[in-house]
Amino acid sequence: MSDDQITKRMGKLLRQGAALLNTACPQCNTPLLRLKDGSMYCAKCDREIVEQKIPQTIADQRMVSGDILTQLASKALASLEILTQSLPEKPHKEEIRAFASTAKELIEILRGIQELQSR
Repeated sequence: MSDDQITKRMGKLLRQGAALLNTACPQCNTPLLRLKDGSMYCAKCDREIVEQKIPQTIADQRMVSGDILTQLASKALASLEILTQSLPEKPHKEEIRAFASTAKELIEILRGIQELQSR
């Protein structure tokens, strides 16, 4: 579709009551329109654009942060478990050092998560 055709389509929608937004289409970077029904529309892609809702309140942000921290803690614990299971029955000195270093880092991550969650 040519730029002229896109401009004509946008002009037609504006005359029908659409509003030009200061947001661009994530696909083609064309300015979006807010149609009368409240939906966002890209004239170049000829499709509705759906907004992702981002939590606005502090409580909502804490909930999202808490979910992320919980997921991170689960992954750190799983990594620690895998690390522990991978340690041989009779490890060499270097294996013990590598295990201890990685385990220490994972435990520090878990402590940091606990501290953030307690706030």
